[in-house]
Amino acid sequence: MNLRSIKTTAAIVLFFLAGRLDAQIAFDPAIDYGVGTSPAGVALADFNGDRWPDMAVTGDTPDRISILLNTGLGTFGAASDIALAGGSSPHSIVAVDIDNDSDLDLVVTRKNVNDIQVLVNGGGTFTLGTTTAVGGLLPRAIFAADLDGNGFKDVVTSNRDSNDVSVLLNTSGVFAAAVTYNVGVEPRGVTLADFNGDQLYDIAVACNDDRRVDVLFNTGGGAFAAPSSLSVGPDVRPDDVTAADLDRDGDVDIAAASSGTALNVAAVFLNTGAGAFGPAVGYPVGGTNPGGIVAADLDVDGLPDLATANQDSADLSALRGLGAGAFAIDVITAVGTTPEFVASHDLDGNGSLDLVTVNRDSNTVSVLLNQNTAVIFGDDFESGTTLAWSDATP
Repeated sequence: MNLRSIKTTAAIVLFFLAGRLDAQIAFDPAIDYGVGTSPAGVALADFNGDRWPDMAVTGDTPDRISILLNTGLGTFGAASDIALAGGSSPHSIVAVDIDNDSDLDLVVTRKNVNDIQVLVNGGGTFTLGTTTAVGGLLPRAIFAADLDGNGFKDVVTSNRDSNDVSVLLNTSGVFAAAVTYNVGVEPRGVTLADFNGDQLYDIAVACNDDRRVDVLFNTGGGAFAAPSSLSVGPDVRPDDVTAADLDRDGDVDIAAASSGTALNVAAVFLNTGAGAFGPAVGYPVGGTNPGGIVAADLDVDGLPDLATANQDSADLSALRGLGAGAFAIDVITAVGTTPEFVASHDLDGNGSLDLVTVNRDSNTVSVLLNQNTAVIFGDDFESGTTLAWSDATP
C-alpha cells in the first residue's frame, strides 16, 4: 500500500478519518467547463506555482491544449488555448517535470503523426518543445515514470494500430529514440507500477481486441521482457487500466475498465506475490461502456475505491472498496456526454480526492468535488498534495 502523505515543513499533520465504518462516497453535482472540440485527455497539476492544481486538456479540430487555472477551492477560470500543429490530433496528456527544473511540463501524444510533443513550462507559461516519434502507430495513452533510475522521468505510450507500446527514455531532458515492445491487439490504456517488488516500474496495458491485460516486467535500465497476459474474460474488452494495492497486502494490483454486450465491469486482478496475478473478478459499475478508470480513496476510510467514466450512459460510477480487494457500487452521478477518461486530485484543498471526467461529445470536462474531508491540523497545508492512493511508486 502506498499512501501519498500531505506535505508539511514544520507542522505536524494529523488525519482524522471520520466515519471509517460507515463512510460513504459523496460528490457535489458535477460542474462542467468548456474546452476544445472532442477532448480526450486531462492532466491535473499545479502549473503556475500557486499551490492549486490546474487542468490541461487535449482538444481536436483545431488541435490544441486547453489550460484551465484553478482560481481556488476547486473552481476554474475560462480555458486558455495553446495551438498545436494542424491535423496532429492530440489525444492523451501527462504532467511531468521533464527537465528537472521543478516546473511541471506537459507531454502529449499526437495520434495522427505518431509522436509525442513536449510543452515546456516556464513559470506557468507553456511553449512548444521537441517532438519525438514513438515508432508505433496511433499513440493513444501515455504514462510517465523514471524507468531506468537516472533521475529523469521517462514516458510510455500505447500504440493502438501497431499493437505495441513505446518506451522513450529521458536523457537529461531529451527523449532518446523510442523502443517498441509487442503486446496484444489494439492496446488502449496504460499504467506503470512495480508489480513484482524489485523497485522497478513495470508496464500494464489494456489490449482491447484480445480481451486481456498485458504486463511487461522491467528487466533493468528501462528494458522490458515479453508480456505476460491476464484474461479479462471471453465476453468483455478492457479500455483502461489502473494500478494500486487494492487489497492492502503490500503488493500492487490491477483494475481494468471493461465492457461487452451485456457486461460493464471493473475487472480486478489481485497480485498474489512477485507479480503473479489471480483471475479477473468483475465488479459491475452500473453504467454503460466504462472507458476510463482510476483508483483513489474517495470516502477517506483508508481503503482504495474505484471510479469509472461510463461513455454510453454519460455518468461516473464510484465503487467503494470493501476490503480484501472487493468492491460495490456506491454512487453513480451524471457528467457530460461520452466521458472517455477520469482523473483524480485534491482540487479544493480539503484533503480528499476529487474527480474530473473528459467528455468527448459535449466538449467539456466535469469536475466532481468530494464532500468528504480529511481534517488537517497544522499551519503549512499545501494545496494540491493529497491523501491519495498511489499508482504504486517504487
